[in-house]
Amino acid sequence: MTETPSRDGVLGLVGRYGLAALAVALLVFFSIAERDSFATLDNYRAILDNQTIVVLLAFAAMVPLIVGRFDLSVAAVLSISHVFAVGLIVKQGWSPWAAIGVTLLIAIAIGLVNGILVVALRVDAFVATLGTSSVVGGIALAYTSGKTIFGKVPRSFTDLARGRLGGVPHPVILVAVVAVIVGVVLAALPVGRRMYATGGNERAARLTGIATNRYVIGAFVTSSLLAGLAGVVLGSRLGTASPSTGGSLLLPAFAGAFLGATTVRPGRFNVAGTILAVYTLAIAVAGLQQMGAPVWFEPVFNGAALVLAVAASQWALRQRQRRARQREIAALDAELDGAAVGGGAERA
Repeated sequence: MTETPSRDGVLGLVGRYGLAALAVALLVFFSIAERDSFATLDNYRAILDNQTIVVLLAFAAMVPLIVGRFDLSVAAVLSISHVFAVGLIVKQGWSPWAAIGVTLLIAIAIGLVNGILVVALRVDAFVATLGTSSVVGGIALAYTSGKTIFGKVPRSFTDLARGRLGGVPHPVILVAVVAVIVGVVLAALPVGRRMYATGGNERAARLTGIATNRYVIGAFVTSSLLAGLAGVVLGSRLGTASPSTGGSLLLPAFAGAFLGATTVRPGRFNVAGTILAVYTLAIAVAGLQQMGAPVWFEPVFNGAALVLAVAASQWALRQRQRRARQREIAALDAELDGAAVGGGAERA
């Protein structure tokens, strides 16, 4: 009995800080190996800034996973939001803020449709969001006629992604604000605890009085809103829009969400872990590409990372559940021992 706590303590430390240590090790290794290209301030800034869209999309993938559902439509929502944010400005002549507002409303509507399909019609989330993804992609193709949208875009729109505040890129500030909001909701508010309870055991959560259906729908709506926000940032950065943009981001987003569940709070999808996972994968890809990795390397790496991340997150979840059962058994044993001592004292 004395060995288990120390072993769990070591595993706990590795689980919490192992990915952070790996990120630092990769950063140091590539900075030494590719000193002229990787170890530059511009490269570090590029990695930090370029991954903001992936981080937002990883948040979008993470939220439904917390309630035990997949949302495969996040990349399609990003694409159509990217298309409408730019298209409404260029083709319809709308103001940037009106275009952004309508775009985010469209994203919210898609999330609401996903939630209704899953909750009201009992369609499996995997199937429902896969179908929605195809429909949304078709709408984006119809709106653009399969062509790239380009034209005069106001600077007030492009500055959302290209501008800086105190030397910090606007998207980095946006991701920080979103991360704080989502992190506080999940970790400090009752809604976060109820979402984790729904994902952990939906039937038990329902029996305790939690309106699980409401939280499932809310998770899909939040997911689409975050994906829509990522699409707006992408449109602002590029200044053009193509319906094919976004599909390649699905794998790194899910890999970040699942790998994030193995660190900081192992066994739970969490904001800090997701951010850390996305940037660890980005450092690895950027470093290996600068060392001469072939063109096909990135999709293969992202696919392998997703599979390994899912396996690792499931292992972390099993470990968390095992420790919880051990604590329950220990508490029950202590209660029984106390009752036995009390009974002995009474008889005496």
